[in-house]
Formats: sequence, structure tokens, C-alpha cells
Amino acid sequence: MITLLHGNEEFLIAEALADIRRTVSADPGLGDLNLAILEGPVDVNALRAVAEVPPFLGSQRLVIVRNWLATFSGRPDDRWHDLVDVLHHLPDSTHLVFVENTLLPEQHPIFSALSDLIQSGRATVKALTLPTGRGRREAVLQWTRDRARALGLELDPQALVRLVDALGHNLRLLAQELEKLRTYVGPEGVITPEAVEALVPYTREASVFDLIDAIRRRDAPRAVRLLQSALAAGQHPLQVLALLARQYRIYIGLKDLDAQGLAPAEMAQRLGIPAWTVRRDLQVARRMRWEDLERTMEHLLGTDVRVKRGDVDPVLALQVLVIALCQRS
Repeated sequence: MITLLHGNEEFLIAEALADIRRTVSADPGLGDLNLAILEGPVDVNALRAVAEVPPFLGSQRLVIVRNWLATFSGRPDDRWHDLVDVLHHLPDSTHLVFVENTLLPEQHPIFSALSDLIQSGRATVKALTLPTGRGRREAVLQWTRDRARALGLELDPQALVRLVDALGHNLRLLAQELEKLRTYVGPEGVITPEAVEALVPYTREASVFDLIDAIRRRDAPRAVRLLQSALAAGQHPLQVLALLARQYRIYIGLKDLDAQGLAPAEMAQRLGIPAWTVRRDLQVARRMRWEDLERTMEHLLGTDVRVKRGDVDPVLALQVLVIALCQRS
């Protein structure tokens, strides 16, 4: 059997590969005796030798080849013809899995090489990726719903949105947090927005982003409501202030790096922030003027000093700050 797993969703690939390993290596007592892993570039003769080794005390042997097929380009050469020969003479006792952490183009020769084997049921291809553009968020929402359902959980619609807003499109993080929430709510439990707020990290940062968005839109009533919700959820006023200051510093950093022409991935590395937040925050940063950012940081610093000196009630100081920022944005 031959399986090709390719795409840019690392977590989906890892899970598909884990399913194959559980199926092929069904006897835990044998450990990895019937497993071979080759990292590209691979010598075709070495692959042939490994694939032809009979399984030890078992019925199947698993051979995994990582990130090699993408290196084949242009006109097929002798090396490619040798690989095709290996594919068509693979022993029935060997399950050969190609893992490519990139989406192979439709014109890649592996697809034509496997076409006959796919029709005969001796090969399968899985593209593990998510849509780009607007369809990506909906795909992540649907994946999260399905994942929760598979765990025997009911996911409140607001909790679902809150979870995806907080963690972005990182499927591995979403899966980890769903497992944590399952432990919290119990079997067949209901995940509520309150549970997400209580247990999932990054939700506080997401709340601050919503607060800043309301400030940017000069929506003072909504901004004050979001502030009150954050305080009611147990966040200390100085903590909210620190999160606000951190987010505005990110905007300043992104605006500066954007002016230098840096790519989003490099921006994330320079600022030490998750890559999935860069595109979202960069859109906001580009709409902000330097003088407004400077004025906002002065307001934040002044409020911080007054609160720490005990000159003003912390909650009142935050409310005044938010209203003032809404008027100046």
C-alpha cells in the first residue's frame, strides 16, 4: 500500500500519519521494529532495500519518507524512473507513506505515477490543507465543531467563535484546548463562553483586541462594556492596562517594520508574537497615525502612573482612559 500525505496543515498531516501508524503497527509489543523513517533527500536504492525488508513477527512493515517528492522537478530522470519501478513492485507487506509538508502542484509527476495504483486500490492520496481567503475561517470553525463533536462535547456557538478568535487558525492549539475543556466540563458536557474565558489562554489578549477595535471605531458604549466584562471576569485594572499597552506597542512595532518592507513572518519573529496575529494586527496598525499612537501611549503611561501612586481609583481611571481614547481615535 502507498499513501501520499501532502499539504501545509502540519497538524492534519501528523494526525493522519498517527492513524496509519496505529493501524500498521497494531502490536505494541513490537515497538518500532517494523518501522523505517527516511528524510529527504533519499537514495532510491536505499529506499528499495528498506521497502523490501519483510516484516518481523508481524504482517506489515511501515516505511515513511519525509519531504522528498517536492525536490523532483522538470523532466523525469533515471532517478525518477527507478522510483516509479519501486512503487509498482512494492511488496504487499510494506506500507509506504510519503509525507510532504507542502501542497504538491497538480502537475507533479507523482500523481500520474500513482494513478493506476489508485484505481487498483493500492495507493491513496490525501491533500491536507485549509482554504485560503474568506473560506479559511469558516473551514476552521467547521473543523472545530467536528472536533468537539468527536470528543463528545457540545460547543456553544458563542464559545466556538470565542475559541477561534483567540487561537486563530492553529488547529493543533485548538485541539489541545478542546481536550483541556473536555476535562473541565466532563463527558458530554457543554463548552460555554465562560469556560473558554476561564481556561483558554490568549482569550484575554483577544478581549483586549476587541476593546481596541471599539476604541478605534469610537464606539465608547461598546468599549466600556468590554472593559467592564474584562474586569468582571477577574482581570485586575493594571493587568488590563498592561495588555492595552502591549497591544499598542505591537501596533507601533508592526507599523515601523512594515515601513521597512519586512515580510509578515519576519515581523512575527522580530516582535516575538504569533505569526497568525500579524495579518490581523497589521491591518489595524496601517490605519493608525503615528501621532495618535504616540498620544495613546502617553495616555496609557499617565494612567499607569496615577493608579500606581494611588491618586485615582483604578477602575475609574480605566473608564476615563477608554472614553478619552474613543474621543481621540
